[in-house]
Amino acid sequence: MISEQSQIRKHQNTWIFQGNPDDFKIDQYISENNEIWWSLNQQHFLDQISEGDLVYIWRSDGKKRGTGGIIARGTVSGAPSLEITQSTFWIKKPKDNDKYCISIIIENHLVDGHFIRRTELKEHPQLNELLILRMANNTNYLVKEEHAKLLHKLWEKYTKLHIKQMRRNDLKDTVRNDLEADKAQFDSYYKDGEMKSYYGNRYERKAKNRLRAIEIHGTTCTVCGFNFEEVYGEHGKDFIEIHHKHPLSTLEVAIEIDPRTDLVPVCSNCHRMLHRDREHVLSIEELKFLVKRWK
Repeated sequence: MISEQSQIRKHQNTWIFQGNPDDFKIDQYISENNEIWWSLNQQHFLDQISEGDLVYIWRSDGKKRGTGGIIARGTVSGAPSLEITQSTFWIKKPKDNDKYCISIIIENHLVDGHFIRRTELKEHPQLNELLILRMANNTNYLVKEEHAKLLHKLWEKYTKLHIKQMRRNDLKDTVRNDLEADKAQFDSYYKDGEMKSYYGNRYERKAKNRLRAIEIHGTTCTVCGFNFEEVYGEHGKDFIEIHHKHPLSTLEVAIEIDPRTDLVPVCSNCHRMLHRDREHVLSIEELKFLVKRWK
């Protein structure tokens, strides 16, 4: 696989292309298209831009102050062209249609995530010198080499954080689905009247605690070492049941659960065995002893 630094060295120039969200549906355009076209309004750059150059897409504030900044990065995929079909994403169509446009392949975008805000760049000790921060009316900006290197590092940092957040969101969805499955299986947890309300409240809190427990302890059974992903592949990814060391049914009042010390991941078999005798819920250590004895 070609490293990030190797890819950057292949690019000849780095650009910032700006668009106004009051005139053009920038977020929608980028999120729905892998290849986009951008106007080259500053035509004195016509001979300087070429295939392989890096382009950062800048969304201006428009009427929403504080929302401007870099939301996407792509690579120039061809020479400037005049033969471009009018985009349906325009809110206010430009009067001058006889303009060169640049084809850009979007590498990644942060439309739905934490993008690089204009306000942050203004506070950066070097990137606060970017021309777009001092002269904001252009569409195309050639970035100085020393600024381009800093911008690449900053973009890499933001995309890594975005990927981490996306994975966390996926895990939240998995946990939510698992809890719905648990709820359907354990009707005995939900009684009529006041207890139903009590366990309903506990159930809502359990979702957050379960997610935190998985982040801390992982998804391998604490008792027997079973891992669903290792056995079932992608279908079993991120699945595990969470056991309360102090069963909820024994609690007379609501307490704060510490996922680090009060919750442990266990497979479905071990979870059933822990709770098989309601009068005597086994401890993790007791069940581990039984498992080792019969191996």
